[in-house]
This record gives sequence, structure tokens and C-alpha cells, in this order.
Amino acid sequence: MPISFRYADDAEREHAERLAAARQQLAHEGVLNPSWEELTDDERAGAMVEAVHYLRAGRRVGLYGFDAAPAVTAMVRDLAGKPIPRDDYEAFLRTWMDDKDTGDRLPVLDGAEAFVVTALLDELAGVYPKEPLGQLAREIAVRINDRRGI
Repeated sequence: MPISFRYADDAEREHAERLAAARQQLAHEGVLNPSWEELTDDERAGAMVEAVHYLRAGRRVGLYGFDAAPAVTAMVRDLAGKPIPRDDYEAFLRTWMDDKDTGDRLPVLDGAEAFVVTALLDELAGVYPKEPLGQLAREIAVRINDRRGI
């Protein structure tokens, strides 16, 4: 039965296939495992799923970049209902803060709520550490904690 797996895009699928083929070639050279070409279609598909998980893990911990389509927001949508690129969203949020900042400070969060908000922002920053959206999340968490004296 063929493996059903959703790749982020064609570039991720291609990278997973290349990684899986290279890994299989190393195994073939080391202990006489079958070469990539000798694997069945199902075996190749399984190897590609394993490879894409390694690709995603490597990107998450910053081991290497990935030239895929722009990453999009998980929940934020444009007027047509399509997700927008995270970098565009980060730029919009920064512009919004710069344009709308009146200098007024409104006490809208109590201490516990501020703690939860900064914890969530820190989590977002940890998920996207090398992306502008993650960097913005870290900056806002620091700003809130500074105001709280932390």
C-alpha cells in the first residue's frame, strides 16, 4: 500500500528524495544494502518520509537553511482566505506598532496574563528562531517583561 504523506511543497519533496537516495547509497556502499534504484516504490516512499522528518528537524534546530516556498502563517489569512507569508505578517505587525504607537500605556493584562502572553511569545520565538516573526515575538516578550520589571 503506498504511503500517503503531505510535503510542504515540491521543493521539500525533492530535498527529501535526494536525502533519502544519498542515505540509501551510503547504506548500500557500507554493508551491501540495496541501492536506491533497487528499492521498491513503497520502500522509496517510506525512506522519503523518514528523510523529510530529518530535514524538518534540522531546519528547526538551525542546522541548515531550506530554499522552499515562503513559510505561511498558521491561522492568519488574507481577505481571500489564503494564509499569508510569515515574513509579510511580521512586517505588517512591525509597521502597525510603529504607526499606531501613541506612547500611551494601557494596563490590559494582570500579572498572570502577562506571564502567559510572554511565555507564548517565547514559545513562538523558539519555533521560529531565525525568522523575523520569531525575532519579533522575542522582542515583544522582552518588552513586556521589562515593563513588568522582570
